Amino acid sequence: MIDQVFINVNSGNGGNGAISGRHEKFIPKGGPDGGDGGNGGSIVFVGNRNLNTLLTFRYQKIFVAENGGNGSSKNKHGNNGKDMLIEVPIGTQITNIDNELIVDMTNHNQIFIVAQGGRGGYGNVKYTSSTNQYPVIAQNGEQGINLELKLELKLLADIGIVGFPNAGKSSLIKYLTAAKPKIANYPFTTIEPNLGIVDIHDKQFVIVDIPGLIEGANTGIGLGHHFLRHIERSKILIHLVDASVDNIQEQILNINNELKLFNPSLLEKPQVIVLNKLDLDEVKILTSDILDTIKDISTKPYFISAISGEGIKEMMSAVIQTLEDHNSSIAKHKDINSNHITTLIQPSPIKRNVSIIIENDVYIVEAPGVERIATRINYEDWMARMQLYKHMKKTGVVQALEEAGIAAGDTVRLGNVEWEWD
Repeated sequence: MIDQVFINVNSGNGGNGAISGRHEKFIPKGGPDGGDGGNGGSIVFVGNRNLNTLLTFRYQKIFVAENGGNGSSKNKHGNNGKDMLIEVPIGTQITNIDNELIVDMTNHNQIFIVAQGGRGGYGNVKYTSSTNQYPVIAQNGEQGINLELKLELKLLADIGIVGFPNAGKSSLIKYLTAAKPKIANYPFTTIEPNLGIVDIHDKQFVIVDIPGLIEGANTGIGLGHHFLRHIERSKILIHLVDASVDNIQEQILNINNELKLFNPSLLEKPQVIVLNKLDLDEVKILTSDILDTIKDISTKPYFISAISGEGIKEMMSAVIQTLEDHNSSIAKHKDINSNHITTLIQPSPIKRNVSIIIENDVYIVEAPGVERIATRINYEDWMARMQLYKHMKKTGVVQALEEAGIAAGDTVRLGNVEWEWD
């Protein structure tokens, strides 16, 4: 099972605005007709309940959205780039390289835009004014966003089964569901979580069997530490114990300690203690003694046989009641603390304020919209330079430079362009 991967995503660049003029018969000066560039495609994650692994991302780790098309003459707008849709299983958490959570994909068809495509640049038509009838400036498109992301799948299950290897977890999930886990009478038969649907009392529940835990699992010993993350999403736990062993109480305490060391909140989940292998004579004979040894841990454990099914009906009634009580408690908590927040990712607002940074006697202008014009114009064209200067005055760049103390002969940097201030 692939449940943790790293991928790289890149949203599309915006298309460049066009610098163009009409050339029509009998119209001596024509006029500007350069269209805007198209917007770049975005990186969009979509939740899909039909997926249960991140296996796809083992073979494809780079996802790139389509760039926006450039604008052209006759006011033609460039095509918008296509979004890159990435389907992930329900329960996938998306984090950045600093392990900060970006989004938790918990619903089918949930849509989240993790990297917005770059905006298309304005064509020269947008810069027409009463004093500038034929602008020769336009904008480059915005660059897309490049991100390295971690995808981590934590299965969404109502019930999680935990216990030592060979406790009978796979046998129980096989009895309860249509899942077909590997079953054998030796430890570590299960090497990946098994997910199944329990259909009982006209209700359906998702149940997951976690590979057997051993002492030190939280530090990486054995197999279970790879999958403990999956029971973080379980609402309640079935703590399954092999009732034929001598140290039942010690096993229960050891498993709970591993859960606590991995994530203390796991012990806050409701647990149903279940003692398996009632089909063995040694267990049937000693049920009273076993109950006495664990009375400090559980006042109401359930004896079952995951092979014959004995006791499972009573156990599941208790499990369902525990689950419903838990769900009711959560629902009441939500009603009391109802704070329904819908996150809709929008393009970042256009930065209209201008800031000046002085480094090594260079006046660096931070004004993204103006920067994209500065990288677009022909500096051999005197008119283009003058129009850029007028636009800098109009947008407050010149004033900001003067307030920062710029003088003739100082160096100005705007985007990737530098010149001497005059």
